[in-house]
Amino acid sequence: MRYQAFALGLLAACGVDSGTLTATVYGEEFIEEGIPAEEFSDGWSVSFDKFLVSIGNVAGKAGEGGDEVGDTSFHIVDLAQASNGDGFELASFDAPGGDYDHYGYQLRSDAGATALNAEAADVTAMKAAGYAIWVQGSATNGAESKTFDWGFTATYTFAHCDLGASIDGNALVAQATIHADHLFYDDAVSDEPNVAFQLLADADGAAGSPPDGAITLDELAAVDIRGETRYQVGSNTDLAGNTITNLRQYVELQSKTVGHINGEGHCEEQLAQP
Repeated sequence: MRYQAFALGLLAACGVDSGTLTATVYGEEFIEEGIPAEEFSDGWSVSFDKFLVSIGNVAGKAGEGGDEVGDTSFHIVDLAQASNGDGFELASFDAPGGDYDHYGYQLRSDAGATALNAEAADVTAMKAAGYAIWVQGSATNGAESKTFDWGFTATYTFAHCDLGASIDGNALVAQATIHADHLFYDDAVSDEPNVAFQLLADADGAAGSPPDGAITLDELAAVDIRGETRYQVGSNTDLAGNTITNLRQYVELQSKTVGHINGEGHCEEQLAQP
């Protein structure tokens, strides 16, 4: 299906032919196959049973004065499902020719979001909870195993992504690439954070109940990170503007960095309350 949401007059730039811009989303091998122990600094590994995102408002344009084209609808996608490395198509639309240095998308809860490959029950649950991102999985280190089930309700905007490619009569793919390993970075300000899980694993039981093998967001909130050598946050605050003091706030801060473009391409990150 083709979509044409923002621009009605899609005239090609002088000497440049119009083409097609296709928006996709991909969780890479780390979500589809899991994050292996060699990626972690502390011996853990992580696999995802589900990695659901509510994604939409895809838009791109060639140059500051170009016509913006895209699709405003939202889709709920389970990135943990196999895609053979292709990701999942969100929309495809006619686009004027030019160098596409502007592209963006959002992750947020949307009442009108439709299931792309997600189970109906998960779609209903995500909308009811107001989740933009919902991850379920497990972590293993030798004989020790922990599960997690975390939902994030913020609105994530990834803007000014540079596709680094042009349309001149051709088809161009803009792939929103979701980096799950960022949820496990152990420093929010270092240029070289580790991927680590031990502090998260140790949170099991931190909220007062005996450890049961399942790490909840309430347990993460009970872990004070201010005395940690790593897990630094600099001047960052939580969504309410409060100083980040606990592990839940920290993970929620890290969640805003998961969105990239076409693999390792960067976007401007914005995090807001729903």
